[in-house]
Amino acid sequence: MIAAYLCLSAALLLPAQAAPEEAVVAGRKAVDRWWDDYPWYNDAADDVRPIDVSEPWYTRLQWKWNWKGPNWGGAGGGWSGNTILEWIAWIVILLLLGVLIYVMIRVIRARIRRHATVAGEEEEADPEAEHRRVEALPLPARQRPGDLLSTARQLYQEGNYREAILYLFSHQLVELDKRQFIHLDRGKTNRQYLRELGRRVDLRRLLEPTMVAFEEVFFGNHGLDRGRFEACWSRMGDFDRLLAEGGAEA
Repeated sequence: MIAAYLCLSAALLLPAQAAPEEAVVAGRKAVDRWWDDYPWYNDAADDVRPIDVSEPWYTRLQWKWNWKGPNWGGAGGGWSGNTILEWIAWIVILLLLGVLIYVMIRVIRARIRRHATVAGEEEEADPEAEHRRVEALPLPARQRPGDLLSTARQLYQEGNYREAILYLFSHQLVELDKRQFIHLDRGKTNRQYLRELGRRVDLRRLLEPTMVAFEEVFFGNHGLDRGRFEACWSRMGDFDRLLAEGGAEA
């Protein structure tokens, strides 16, 4: 059948005097060359051979996305290559979103801490702000103005732990006010200062023992031993670190 078509084509191309047999022979030779394999031609039957057509392998790797998300179980409820790839893709997307949110939170917190530090430095240089802080401190600290921490250290070295705790707690309040974590005011209580720290849990836990020792000495007129004072004094390094980190918000 195919050979007949080729013969007809060859007959049209050959000169008019060419014999029909020569056209048939030429057509069969055209499809019967050993270096050319025609999968659609059956040379034994001189007919068309059926060809098996399958889906290319690379199309099976394509993902089938939709706005409802991946098809977790597929049409039959089982797992497939597409399902695994969709799982991996969604996990990667969620991880990237998590990293992006984490970086944004860190940047925002850094800006807040930087703003608070700059504002605290500007207010610290303001004589009126310094006067406001001193006026809001307990009376013994107001009678001996100056470097509160150095005064607390000197009293500690002299063994005067009762008065040293007054200056130590006053120093902490002033530093918190400079960072705008609290607002010193003569009419406020120490418990109010703790509440103003809000979600800065680490700072609140660090400040509370010093505050309790201060109140026992200042309001209760109790004594204070060396071990109790040193427990508060030894954490000043953590206090300074938390101030630099913005209070380690929870």
